[in-house]
Amino acid sequence: MFLLVLFMFVDFVTCFDSRNVVFTIVSQAEPYHASVATRLKQDIDHQVFELEGRRPIVHTTHEDFPVGGAWTIIPLLRPLTEKHRGSDVRWVVFLEPHTAVRCGKLFEALTAADSQKDTMWIGYPLSDEEPTIIHHFTFYEELQDDGGFVYPNFASGFAMRITLMNKLLNEIESGDRKLEADFSIDAAFELAQLVYGDASRRGPLLTPDLRFCVVSADNCATYPRPFDLCGSAIAEETILFAVKTWSGFHATRANVVKKTWGKHVTNLYFFSDKADASIPTIDIGVPNTKTGHCAKTMAILNRVVDMIEDMPNIQWIFLADDDTILGVQRLCEVLSCYRGGAALTLLGERYGYGYGKRETAAKGYDYITGGGGTVISVGAARALRTCVCAALSAPDDMTLGACAKRRNISLTHSPLFHQARPQEYSREVVSRARPVSFHRHAADPLRLYAAWFLHDDRARTHQARDEL
Repeated sequence: MFLLVLFMFVDFVTCFDSRNVVFTIVSQAEPYHASVATRLKQDIDHQVFELEGRRPIVHTTHEDFPVGGAWTIIPLLRPLTEKHRGSDVRWVVFLEPHTAVRCGKLFEALTAADSQKDTMWIGYPLSDEEPTIIHHFTFYEELQDDGGFVYPNFASGFAMRITLMNKLLNEIESGDRKLEADFSIDAAFELAQLVYGDASRRGPLLTPDLRFCVVSADNCATYPRPFDLCGSAIAEETILFAVKTWSGFHATRANVVKKTWGKHVTNLYFFSDKADASIPTIDIGVPNTKTGHCAKTMAILNRVVDMIEDMPNIQWIFLADDDTILGVQRLCEVLSCYRGGAALTLLGERYGYGYGKRETAAKGYDYITGGGGTVISVGAARALRTCVCAALSAPDDMTLGACAKRRNISLTHSPLFHQARPQEYSREVVSRARPVSFHRHAADPLRLYAAWFLHDDRARTHQARDEL
């Protein structure tokens, strides 16, 4: 009798199925992204019904938890734990809309993790070889003997025990665990920082599980899908490319643009503090500042909106820095999925401000970080042209983000745009995507462009000439 009870207890402890899991798709309300999230939700639902004959719990954040900064995960802790308190849920699986899921293999991974009491969250481990700017140059030297600090690849999905989520929430609200960052830049790295804490009060590091993959293989429970094309790439001639420069960079950075991606676009304009016929540049009447550039950017936006009144073919504005490295063909492919023209679309790499502190979280907002390029539909440009700068040198990208929030214009994030150089990102992630842009010139920006974008741009140009 004792053995029977023991076996029943062991079976109860080790039994694991979809009732113990919540799937949370970190989604966006923009129509294309929402549709991709819906397809993933339907796919998970179908798989679990085939496996178990029951419907799983699948949330999409833009529908079920439309809170500011949900993409940073931290604002989701309270609504998720409250919604599933007292239920059978033991794990929350966080997914991006482009994450492919094999539910049978995922349940195997979660069953194994569930049996290990010290395993609190699992995913594909990313790490930095050296301190990088996108991670605030933070480097955990005390962890080098243990393999270094690791953080999950969000595109591969990751899973957290709901008990860990509860613990984090309680410690944050009691003040025992500090939210101190003003900026949200890389949500995966910053979440891992929050969970770990510091050497004096260490939380659980991510447990690596290579069934969360960066490329599809037979053993994978999850992996990132490539980003879809939504038909043919848009015509490059429907984009106005506005480059923000300064007279001190005309001979260097502006010339790099002309020698690289600028050769492959039709509507290219350089806006500067001085007119220079050798580029040529347009003088916008705003003196240069070392930082921020808000007044300059707003002057450019106003000038461009006036210009396109006589250019009815223009559907999009691409606002670039003079050290933005761009793949023109990649941009045209990506924009096939979005609504230009009169629609209110603002696209690029999303950063956040204010979400990392309790006192400012409710007032936090997203913004498109400008170095990787900001894509603005004509309708959005018209709506944003009257945004006001707090100062001549106020941050231009943050000003546009805060203004967009006040005017209920949603920003759309794409991980294909990059604020930094390729070496600032994990190699296994950036090398498997088809990036659209990078920012900041390396030692040889011509070589960087050639390595990442030249062949696609050249092929597009040749195809366009053949069709004439």
